[in-house]
Amino acid sequence: MPTDIYPMVGVRSFGGGCFASGEISGSETRYPRLLHLAAGDFVYPKLMAWEGAFAFVPEALAGGFVSPEFCTFEVNESQADPRYLHYLFQRPETWREVARNSAGTNVRRRRLYPGGFLDHEIQLPSIAEQRRIVAQLHEVLERVRASTEMLRRSVLLSEALPVTAAHRSDTADGERVARGWTHTSLGEVLTPAPDEVIVDPATSYPNLGILSFGRGLFEKPPIDGAQTSAKKLFRVHADQFIYSRLFAFEGAYGVVDESFDGYYVSNEFPCFDVDTRRVHPRFLAAYFRSPSVWEALAIRSKGLGVRRQRVQPEAILDYEIWLPSLAEQNQIARMVELGHASDRLRSRMNTHLDALRVAALNQAFDHSR
Repeated sequence: MPTDIYPMVGVRSFGGGCFASGEISGSETRYPRLLHLAAGDFVYPKLMAWEGAFAFVPEALAGGFVSPEFCTFEVNESQADPRYLHYLFQRPETWREVARNSAGTNVRRRRLYPGGFLDHEIQLPSIAEQRRIVAQLHEVLERVRASTEMLRRSVLLSEALPVTAAHRSDTADGERVARGWTHTSLGEVLTPAPDEVIVDPATSYPNLGILSFGRGLFEKPPIDGAQTSAKKLFRVHADQFIYSRLFAFEGAYGVVDESFDGYYVSNEFPCFDVDTRRVHPRFLAAYFRSPSVWEALAIRSKGLGVRRQRVQPEAILDYEIWLPSLAEQNQIARMVELGHASDRLRSRMNTHLDALRVAALNQAFDHSR
């Protein structure tokens, strides 16, 4: 009905499970009908099956709806344990095998229709054997999940610690002064430093971007001097403070590390030299990871609509902060560096844990054949 409200459900790729994708009214959908989901239904989107978007509907999402672009099935539990099928469809090899029955020529637009899905053959041991495999996998994968969660929490803690230390919102102004902190505008310690370069059509320029939410810098494809419409670019240097005018509202601030020294950006990325006699660049990196700073500076933005507002350099330079002593800033900088090391370790460990998870799935189902 046009006036009815329908809670919609989506399915994440790579075996990520179901999620609530918001509500729509009957008047907001172009489909004449929607598919109603029950707990335990097996569901997948026709278009994303090739990258593992298979899931079972949990109790929390029972009663939700999907569009006709999804396929839903009930499990014959006299033949198959749903938990066994759940683990089977967590396996990348299963996704690749099932995807061979998809229709279409463009890989990313191929659809897996119900007929092609149901034609796929699997090895199905006895119910007792399925349950034995499920029990073994649950034990191993639960340990993998617990290890992954422990790593995630440790990184969150290591990231939060320098931000908290840089702000010390629990400390009164008088105590800050007694500890050697000073109150100053950023214009006292930052100097705009545009290193302008005229674009040469015969040159390729290494390029960087800034991740939102204070997550640092990342490498972008190089800028081809013959292809870009820009007449000039700006070279950045190690230990400069840099931000994105357009995405400052969501924390696109950072400090240039050695690996990006000599890279180039457009004029949408103002750069500043840091007075290192008073400020450690890594202290600024920690300070600008706080959402309260992004919000305060966004208020000074110009533009129509939150996502089009630009924070101008003048707003940065006028912004006032409390600066700890250099000794405290050095401690905070070490926390930042330890956080980066922790994040790299977590990334490596997660790679190993993902490999262990896939290996456990492969071993279980290869041995069940």
